[in-house]
Amino acid sequence: MKIDNLIDFIDLDEVVNLTGWIDNIRDHGGLTFIDLRDFTGNIQLVYDKSLDVNDNLKNEYYISISGLFKKRDDSLINPKIFLGDSEIQVSSLEVISESKTLPFQIENEIDTDENIRLKYRYLDLRRNSMKVNILTRSKTFKSIRTIMNNLKINEIDTPTLIKSTPEGAKDFIVPSRKSPSNFYALPQSPQMYKQLFMMAGFPNYYQIAKCYRDEDSRKDRQPEFTQLDLEFADANPEIVKTNVETIVQFVFQDAYDCNIQTPFKTLSYTDCINLYGTDKPDLRIKETLIDITDIFSNTNINFLKNIIDDEGLVKGLHSKNTLTRKQIDSLDSEIKDLGATGLGWLKVDSGKISGPLSKLLNENEISKILEFGEGTLLFQAGKLENIAKYLDIIRRSIFKTSTDEVYSFVWIEDFPYFEYENDQLQPSHHPFTSPKDDDVFKEDPIKSTALHYDLVLNGVELGSGSQRINNPQIQKIVLEKWGLSQDEINERFGWFIEALSYGTPVHAGFAIGIDRLVAEVLNQPSIRDVIPFPKTQSGHDPLTNAPANIDEHTLEEYNLKYINKDE
Repeated sequence: MKIDNLIDFIDLDEVVNLTGWIDNIRDHGGLTFIDLRDFTGNIQLVYDKSLDVNDNLKNEYYISISGLFKKRDDSLINPKIFLGDSEIQVSSLEVISESKTLPFQIENEIDTDENIRLKYRYLDLRRNSMKVNILTRSKTFKSIRTIMNNLKINEIDTPTLIKSTPEGAKDFIVPSRKSPSNFYALPQSPQMYKQLFMMAGFPNYYQIAKCYRDEDSRKDRQPEFTQLDLEFADANPEIVKTNVETIVQFVFQDAYDCNIQTPFKTLSYTDCINLYGTDKPDLRIKETLIDITDIFSNTNINFLKNIIDDEGLVKGLHSKNTLTRKQIDSLDSEIKDLGATGLGWLKVDSGKISGPLSKLLNENEISKILEFGEGTLLFQAGKLENIAKYLDIIRRSIFKTSTDEVYSFVWIEDFPYFEYENDQLQPSHHPFTSPKDDDVFKEDPIKSTALHYDLVLNGVELGSGSQRINNPQIQKIVLEKWGLSQDEINERFGWFIEALSYGTPVHAGFAIGIDRLVAEVLNQPSIRDVIPFPKTQSGHDPLTNAPANIDEHTLEEYNLKYINKDE
C-alpha cells in the first residue's frame, strides 16, 4: 500500500502494511516516533520499547512496517501536513535496506552545491520539491499526447543518427565502426525529417523529440533537451499558431490546472526591439523604452551629438523611483561587462537635476527632462541594434512585473531573414525558413523578412517556428547567401534539395521547448531543475562522470586515436 491510499482509511482502525524511507526519528523515552516517507507522502509511525525493533535505525533506511492505522489525539494533530491527524501504531518493523551516511539531507530547502546534488541525483530526486518538478514534466507529456490525439495529429518518430549539417550550433559527432573515418551526428532538431514527412504526403506530424547541441550551457540550455515538434501540410503561420494556442491552452488546463486566454498577443520584431530592446519581452513589465533623441537634438554634449549625427539614437527608461548610487553603479558594471561603454543617467529630485552630465545640459534639455517628473532617467546612445540588449537589461532590472497576469504569452513575427553574427551573414532562424516575399528576397536578401514566428512566455523564448521553403531554387539561394559553395550545398544538402523537387506542398511547423515550459510554470531558476538527469553548465555529468575517455583499443576499432594525449 502507498501512503496516499491511507486517506481511504480515515476513522477506520485497520491493520495496514507500508514500505518507505525513514525521514526522521524522534526518541521520546518510552515511545519512538518515525516519519515514514514514500513517493506519495509521509505518515507518522509510533511504537514503544516493548516492540522488538532494531535500535540502530537511521535516516533513509528503507523499511517495511505493519500496524494499526489510528487517529491522533486531538492535542497532537498537525493540520499543516497531509495525514497530520493520523498515525500508525507499529506492530512489526523490518529493515529491507540500510543507508550510508547521506551526502546531504533529503529536505526541500537545502543549501548544497549543485554538482553534489547532480552527483547524487537519485537522492536529490527523493526530495519532494524535485519530485513535483519531475511529475509535472510527466503530466506535461501525458497532456501533450492527449491533445494531439484529440486533434488527430500523427505521432511519428525520426532517426537520432543522421548526417551532420550546419544549423547554427555545433553537432555532437558519432563515429561509425563499420564505416571508418565517417561520422553520424545527433540531431539538433528533427527539422529536415519532419519536412520530409510533408513531402511524403502525411497531413501532419508531432514528436516529443530529444535534441542535441554541442554549445555552452546556460540556465535555459542543455546539451541534451526535449521539445514538442510539430509540422503541418498545406499550412501557413496562422494555421500553425492557432494549433499551438489550442495545444498550449489544453496543457495548461490539463497538466497545470490553469486557465489561459487565447488568442495570444502578437508583436512585430521591429516593435519588440523599439519598445523592449529584445525579441523576448516580458510583457508583465508594463514600462517600455522611450526615444529621447529629440531632447538632445541641439546638445552641447559632444559624444551624444556625434552619435546623433551618425544616425544613432538616444533611448531611455524613466523610473519614478529615485535610484540609489549603489543601484546605478551595479547596473553600470553589469552592462559594461557585456560590452557597453557605460550607463547614462540623470536624477530629478525636488525639481533639481543631478548626474554626471547635468552641468552640460542646455535650458531646452533641462526643461524637457523636468517634464518626466521626479525619479531617474537611464539611457543608452548608439545604433539601436548595438544598444538594445543593454536597454533590455536595464528595463528588467529597474521595473517589477505586474501581478495582473501570471503567464503572459506573445507571438513575435516579421523577423529579418538574415542577420550578422561575428561579421558573417546567417539566417536569423534556420536555412529552411521561407521568405515572406520571394521577389524581395531574390532582389535583396538583407531586406527580406522571414515567415518565422517565436512564442514568448514571461520573457522566455518558449519555441520557434516558420513556414518552410518548398521551392528548391529558393532553398539553393538561401544556402548560397549563407556562404556555402555549390560543392558544399551538393554535399550537405543535395539529397534534401532533390526531395524538394518532387512536388512539395506548402508546409509549416513549430517546436516548443518542454524543459523551458515546465521550468517557467514551476518558477524554477534553471531547466536543470526540471530535467531528471541534466548536465552541469560545463556539459559534465557528475553522476556518471561523462564525457569520459575511451581506451585506445576501442578507439582503434573506430579508426580513431588520441591527439596530444600526453599534454
